[in-house]
Amino acid sequence: MPDVFFDEDEATRLLDAVVDQTRAQSDAHRGDRPNFPQSSAGRDFGGHGAQIQALLNRLHERGAWRLENISATADAAREQLRAFGDVDRGLAGQLGDQEAGVN
Repeated sequence: MPDVFFDEDEATRLLDAVVDQTRAQSDAHRGDRPNFPQSSAGRDFGGHGAQIQALLNRLHERGAWRLENISATADAAREQLRAFGDVDRGLAGQLGDQEAGVN
């Protein structure tokens, strides 16, 4: 089985950056809600304008949902990385405690 090497601090830093960037994008996304007045569709097309606004709202909500999922996935990856690092350090410590020549 091939050895696995990774820099836990670097990977954590990169995941922190993902969470920070996603938070910034989420803040910007929340501040930029779509607005399509019914009258923008033109005279006699108010119903179409309402449908367009409803569609834009759904798209906006879907974008927020995706950003939340990205953040949650990065958080879960950080936790897995932390757990892997803790186990790796624990096993490394146990190997260091072994007496030489004992199987």
